[in-house]
Amino acid sequence: MIILAAVPLVILSRYAGDWGVPYFSFSTERGSECTNDLAGFHCDDLTLDDIRWFGDIDLPDSTTVEHSYYKATHDFELQARVEIPKADAKDTVAQLNKTFGSCLDDHPTQLDTEGLKGVCIRANDASDSTASDSPFADTLYEITTGTAKGGTLVVGIYQESR
Repeated sequence: MIILAAVPLVILSRYAGDWGVPYFSFSTERGSECTNDLAGFHCDDLTLDDIRWFGDIDLPDSTTVEHSYYKATHDFELQARVEIPKADAKDTVAQLNKTFGSCLDDHPTQLDTEGLKGVCIRANDASDSTASDSPFADTLYEITTGTAKGGTLVVGIYQESR
């Protein structure tokens, strides 16, 4: 009788996260551990592949994730701080400029820029980019870059749905 009751509990605990049961964990297809909430899910530590996926952002394989967070309900929010080695920094900045535009003067940032040189903030919150032909029309973003000691490129990523 105990075995009969234990089998469904084992199955439930193993697959509940994948089924979306609140407060159970699951792994994304790209390897991040996430937890279901009542109306969505959140991930406290994303893999580089999930940052690329959720943020629709091109980052080199040499990127190191310092910290990250993702929350999805009817809206989404992505926050991440990543570091890119000096060897890949120039190409990454060029790609970010191509995707998110050029630097904005005197724009605030959520990234702690203390000790960083050449800080550049790309953001779309100051303009109306809801036109369907513009990239990221449904997403508010702030992509901040700066160079740390030794030439490492630090990238702060903040995106949320409009």
